[in-house]
Amino acid sequence: MPVYGLSLPEMRLLLAAALALTTLMGLPTVTPPPAARAAAVCTGWNSTRVPPSTIRVLRSSGTSKGYVQAVDFKTYVQIVLAAEWPPSWPTAALQTGAIAVKQYGWYYTMHWRGGTAHSSCYDVADNTSDQIYQPESRTPSAGQLAAIEATWTTSVTKNGAFLMMGYRSGVYPSACGADADGYHLYQHSSLTCANNGMTFDQILHVYFDPGIALWAPPAMPSAIFLSPPNQEQVTVGTSATVVWAEQPAAGTTISSRLVSLLMALPFNGSCAVDRWVPASPAWQSTAASPQTVTGLHSGYCYRAVVALTDSTTATTEWQSGTMLVDPAAPTGTFTTPIPGVVTALSGTTATIRWTETLASGTHLISRSLVTERAAQAAAGTCAGALWATVTSVNSPSPVSSVGLGKLFCYRYRLVLTDSAGHKSTTVSAVLMGPAA
Repeated sequence: MPVYGLSLPEMRLLLAAALALTTLMGLPTVTPPPAARAAAVCTGWNSTRVPPSTIRVLRSSGTSKGYVQAVDFKTYVQIVLAAEWPPSWPTAALQTGAIAVKQYGWYYTMHWRGGTAHSSCYDVADNTSDQIYQPESRTPSAGQLAAIEATWTTSVTKNGAFLMMGYRSGVYPSACGADADGYHLYQHSSLTCANNGMTFDQILHVYFDPGIALWAPPAMPSAIFLSPPNQEQVTVGTSATVVWAEQPAAGTTISSRLVSLLMALPFNGSCAVDRWVPASPAWQSTAASPQTVTGLHSGYCYRAVVALTDSTTATTEWQSGTMLVDPAAPTGTFTTPIPGVVTALSGTTATIRWTETLASGTHLISRSLVTERAAQAAAGTCAGALWATVTSVNSPSPVSSVGLGKLFCYRYRLVLTDSAGHKSTTVSAVLMGPAA
């Protein structure tokens, strides 16, 4: 029988909503605590791509009350998710929660806030000061465990830095993204997003954009070209050095490679053309990066192709940026950073040096030195970096590059134009900032 105009199905929906609200009423607000101490270390994890193996938890309940426990990190995430997210919520909502819980704990294994108990340091507390970790009373559901497994290799950055995700319960009911502020995940409104059919990655973009990027290990072996960089055109003479980094899929190794060249005719000085054919004369190599190629024909475009085969026999092909062969173009040659080497920074400033060589009878019309930055793919490596332009100057060599940050990679793109209308682009080697 309907009650106050509600049918039985409507009453069931209302009760379900009330139950979800009741479940979350007691949940803590998880907000970024005070700034972490940059100089101190507890767990001292430093990878932004591989989750930590353990996390140090200050216990406020159980037999270890008042002491610090070193806990398996995945177990920690499982227990916390069981406490912080209702198990009946849809898959996308649980996956979003799994990432938020993981990012929060992961962040504080890298950034110690100075907490100690009984002479032992800890990364997080087990209560509402951080996240609820109560293994004595919390058991994750099958759906929660599946959500964690599905997102375990995913990590999230914002503006190139590892994102510490705060989350709050929010107001029920709320439209998808109604309370988004760029720094917190609001559980009730994100539930609406999931009920609307959004995936976990779409939900994260709603709440943390602009500037977030999700990373997961490639499903197949991949090659990242450093010279010529992916999706960029550089100018070369009749020889060129090709540099790339290899990234195997999780749990595999690279077993073999085959490097070859393609060539094409440029269009209006651009190598952004559709028709590419095998280089003539043919060139191939099975050696590792870097490789120097000679005998390139003036006026043509070239690109390298690397075919990688891994230990599971999976094979993929990857193409470099393009090289326009123009020996008459002004030549920029970087001397610092050292060509072909990833140089580790010891401070926040670097001096960039290069030489410029012009064809006889020409003079330089314009110069642009562009600074590009990317978050380190993992602490101590720039392979797989996603580059973005930071600044551009027209000063001659040398140029002082300042404000270089930890856990970032830097490179420099020099564009020269001479009085004959020839234009060249050269990309430097990479500078790698120190770990946080």
